[in-house]
Amino acid sequence: MFRTSFARLSCGVRSARALVLVPVLLLAGAAVAAEPAKPDAAGKASEATAPKRPPAPVRVVKAAIGDVPVVLDLVGTTQAIASIPVKTRVDSRIESLGVAEGDRVKAGQVVFTLDARAVKAQIAQARAMLARDRAQLVLVQSDLERTEQLVASKTKSTRDLEAAKTLVEAQQATIDADLAALDNLQVQDSYYRIESPIDGRVGSLPLKPGSSVRAADSTLLATINQLDPLYVAVAVPQAMVGRLRAAMTKGSVPVEVSRAEGMPAAPAVVGEIAFIENTLDATTGTLGVKAEIPNADEKLLPGEFVRVRIRLADDPNALTVPTSAVQIGQRGPFVWVVDGETKAAAKPVVVDRNVDGRSVVTSGLAAGDTVVVDGQLRLAPGAAVEILADPAKPAKAGG
Repeated sequence: MFRTSFARLSCGVRSARALVLVPVLLLAGAAVAAEPAKPDAAGKASEATAPKRPPAPVRVVKAAIGDVPVVLDLVGTTQAIASIPVKTRVDSRIESLGVAEGDRVKAGQVVFTLDARAVKAQIAQARAMLARDRAQLVLVQSDLERTEQLVASKTKSTRDLEAAKTLVEAQQATIDADLAALDNLQVQDSYYRIESPIDGRVGSLPLKPGSSVRAADSTLLATINQLDPLYVAVAVPQAMVGRLRAAMTKGSVPVEVSRAEGMPAAPAVVGEIAFIENTLDATTGTLGVKAEIPNADEKLLPGEFVRVRIRLADDPNALTVPTSAVQIGQRGPFVWVVDGETKAAAKPVVVDRNVDGRSVVTSGLAAGDTVVVDGQLRLAPGAAVEILADPAKPAKAGG
């Protein structure tokens, strides 16, 4: 009985405690629920007082229509049109030099003179033999005339006349042989004067006067290179071969050649395409092309790397923007355009080619569009911009 009363008392106490705790928990929950309202109010207040993002400073230009040629920029190598190795055709000794190392020479100019005493003696001997045989011809011709008279007077037979005629013909053949031998020796004599076959410039001369030379030797006496005009060899990509051939059918194709970067500056030299190879290089997928350029001042030497611009056609109605305006994104090239409310928008474009700092745009822009050329990193779609004045064209003072 006592235990039952005690249990009921305990249950009553716990129930009273629960009734006391419920209002306390409700008040605590209300306090927690009301607590976040303070930061929200503060955030709205901070947003209201925070300054707006200032306009992004940019420089702009207008997309314009202009005459931009269709060109092909390549790297080429200069080559001598003719490079003649000079060798001896006879065994002899160098007697004298007609040029110094590095001299400019003309076609026909004597470069080396060899010891020709032996061949000149042979020529003198051949001339003496020719003179002897000519004198002998005079003798047999007089014998023929006398024999003809005797045959006419019936003193000699016709057999004697035929023999006399044979002697004359044989002597004439001997003279012809003497003349041929003399010509041969005179040709050989010309080998002892080694002349330049072309206009050009001679290189190093490893052999000096007194040196013995032989026709069988592999050592060259010199090398003469034709430096004016020069060839410039380039490899044209297969994709551009069709345009090049089409341009060649319309006439000569001009080529501008200038020194490679890092070399002393010099005005570009203008030449034209001389010929193209008849087959593509299967390894590189290119076609060999050579241009001929003037080089009267010899500022270019064979073996130099040069910049080559092949002008394929003219495009007078090309829509262009500065190359600095074109940006590359994940979806390809685009430009930032500023609208009438001085806000930026990104426009995808199709770029056909870049020429001298200008990009030819075939799609995505219209003439007169305002494009950003400097300050693109600060832009976002819809961002306000501040257009800066061109430093090359300062604003006039005094408004």
